[in-house]
Amino acid sequence: MAEWKECILSTIIDLIGGGTPKTSNDEYWNGDIPWLSVKDFKDANRYVYKTEKTITKQGLDNSSTKLLQHDDIIISARGTVGEMAMIPFPMAFNQSCYGIRAKENINKTFLFYLVKNSIRELKAITHGSVFDTITKETFSNIEVKVPDERTQEVISSILTNIDDKIDENIKINNNLYAKQLGKYTCL
Repeated sequence: MAEWKECILSTIIDLIGGGTPKTSNDEYWNGDIPWLSVKDFKDANRYVYKTEKTITKQGLDNSSTKLLQHDDIIISARGTVGEMAMIPFPMAFNQSCYGIRAKENINKTFLFYLVKNSIRELKAITHGSVFDTITKETFSNIEVKVPDERTQEVISSILTNIDDKIDENIKINNNLYAKQLGKYTCL
């Protein structure tokens, strides 16, 4: 059996802050770069594919927003704390979120499930006078156990297969619901 090492979550990730280009500058908006806010991934099972808003390269370059890469993680940090998704292709994001990037020797998908498993603990140590807030320090207060890379891959594969089945079942249920609505509208 693989040996699991205890470590602090912040030691196995790079945390990336987001930002918002000036909304008063039309040259920053409606480009070809997806720009995430919490509402875009609030109900995501694993990946977020669409964003309500997009920005331009100029908007990216002239603001504090950053570009997340394939299989980076997005997590809501304010208000609705702890909503998560993985990024299937490059996307920018606002300051109400953090991007989480796996460090070397950490499987990206394993990290997603590891952080997801730590959400309750993250939420328990949030703070803020108006909104609950996750800060960079929050990630330094979470202890996790991490196995070797091969075990990370095996765990990721198993959990991904389960999530794929959940996604498939959601689609089937949505199709059945749509058919049911169609039949009842004829009555």
